[in-house]
Amino acid sequence: LSYAVVVASLMAAGVAQAAVTSTGSVALTSDYLFRGISQSDEGMAIQGSLTLNHDSGVYFTAWASSIAEQATTEPEQAGVEVDTLLGYAFKSGEVTYDVGVMRYNYPGADNKTNATRYSYNEVYASAAVAGAKVGVAVSDDYFGETGKFLYVYADYGVALNDKVNLVTHVGWNKFDNDGNANFLGGTSDAYFDYKVGLNTTVAGLTLEAAYIGADSIAEATYGSPAYGRAVFTASKSFYIVALHQN
Repeated sequence: LSYAVVVASLMAAGVAQAAVTSTGSVALTSDYLFRGISQSDEGMAIQGSLTLNHDSGVYFTAWASSIAEQATTEPEQAGVEVDTLLGYAFKSGEVTYDVGVMRYNYPGADNKTNATRYSYNEVYASAAVAGAKVGVAVSDDYFGETGKFLYVYADYGVALNDKVNLVTHVGWNKFDNDGNANFLGGTSDAYFDYKVGLNTTVAGLTLEAAYIGADSIAEATYGSPAYGRAVFTASKSFYIVALHQN
């Protein structure tokens, strides 16, 4: 995949004059799980994001979270993940589409004690309608230089009443099973992750209680970081500024 071509195409889609809005969020969670695996050593994490949205549908997002040193296997490194996304979202009929490229960055961990590069890129695409969403993400060289990776997922959310929402998620993680790229050991090269939760808004805060984890294949490889668990998150979204082009 040519990430340069993807990025150039997304930028070209936003040449029309329009408004740029800026939004952000902060969150505190009891455990940061990524695709069913704890990144915070089964402890708390603080997270934040900032997004610039262009009227054309082009957007840029920067997202960050505290992580445990064990998440990159690099001792005594600053525990932080910083992700950047350049995407294009648009609607056709009742369906909202989203495509883009994402960079996962692990400052301080790349090329340290064992010269391993942990940061990596993914190209992603999704379609959403009536509370349901399906998506896919592809990486040419996944976390820790472990080769090709494919992620396919489905989400569904619905309002149970005027205060409480149900959210669900299932994802399929497929690794390139060629030795170095085999995360799961033996002959296993794929596992499922899942989430089911409830959220509500209280005094401007979004509060969520969810059960998140991964299947027995991931549990056998990663141990307790992949076990299903209750996760509690409080987040606050905010609107920053709107800029208008002439």
